[in-house]
Amino acid sequence: MKHTLLFSHTLIYTAVCAYVMFSGVCYALHFDFSGQLSAWSNESKSHGTWGNNSGLRFIPQISLKHNLTPDMFFDAELSLNGFASHDTENSTDGSDLDLYRLKLRFATAKTETRIGLQKISFGPAFLLRSLRWFDRLDPRDPQHLTDGVYALRFKYSSLNNANFWIWCLLGNDDPKGFDILPTDPDKPEFGGRVQYPVPYGEVAATFHIREVDLTPFNLPDFTERRFSMDGRWDIEVGIWFESVLQQQKSVVLPFEWIKLVTLGMDYTFGIGRGLYVLGEHQMVVISDKPLTWEEGIYFSAFSMSYPIGFFDSLTAIGYYSWDQAKYGQYLSWERTYDDLKISISGFKYPETDENVLGFQRNAIGTGSGGQVMIIYNY
Repeated sequence: MKHTLLFSHTLIYTAVCAYVMFSGVCYALHFDFSGQLSAWSNESKSHGTWGNNSGLRFIPQISLKHNLTPDMFFDAELSLNGFASHDTENSTDGSDLDLYRLKLRFATAKTETRIGLQKISFGPAFLLRSLRWFDRLDPRDPQHLTDGVYALRFKYSSLNNANFWIWCLLGNDDPKGFDILPTDPDKPEFGGRVQYPVPYGEVAATFHIREVDLTPFNLPDFTERRFSMDGRWDIEVGIWFESVLQQQKSVVLPFEWIKLVTLGMDYTFGIGRGLYVLGEHQMVVISDKPLTWEEGIYFSAFSMSYPIGFFDSLTAIGYYSWDQAKYGQYLSWERTYDDLKISISGFKYPETDENVLGFQRNAIGTGSGGQVMIIYNY
């Protein structure tokens, strides 16, 4: 926590100094206050018991932008995430107010440097993301919310759409992405990504290194290394892959290597206004050697969406675990205006406390039920 506060205070100080430094430039400082207000009610049945979870969420955002030249600027963003909810199944009331984003960005025609609490997300997969390293975006969440990470990130983009990323993270002691074990908050983690265009698409290579913190379990820390390749092509149909090789060399773990591969495809059929279909398949293998392929765990997922008129759309998402023969289903209808979105969804998931489908625990609960959500952006 002290590292997070220190990082936040450093960022605020940097933003103030940058404003003072550039305030004499002839370009004006632009101020914007915006945000999101949402309300939801979720009725679900799990283990034979019906329950309701309802609440309100408020995400105010303040943005400052200062142009230095026509193609050079810096901006700052501060947003909070506050909510209040009531759960009838557990007879509990909850409320909280957290920092959601706090970042400073300096951008030129080819570079972008960001420091602070921010979202870092990459990779072509949508449902079964092997490259979900720093975010926990859920495609079933109408708000598309995810916690950020404290990081310094630099990105360079060339004229041929090739780009290069490098980052350093510090003070993120909570698990992020698909992490299970926490990171040592006193030691920086760092990585980078190179993305390059190829005929009909692009390919990329990514790496990341962090120190895993096992002191709460009275065990020695160890270094975790991740290496990945991914690519996407649009040839009549869209096809992509994500592959990750993760090393966790520790005397306390029964295995050293984790391998993840995601294969995906999408296509828009010329039916009515256009039926968009996406499918992905993921393989997860745990082994003692990096280049062997033992028996693994397999997951499949699909998504279909169809626009109904100018304001309405239908989306269906399904997941299947081949190893445990369990499936999940999600269906939603959304009506979107300029500033208002109404979402009504139904779902059916395994009634279990285990993460049987290999993805983030469903944001609207296990079991079966439905949810109504109203989102207002201002």
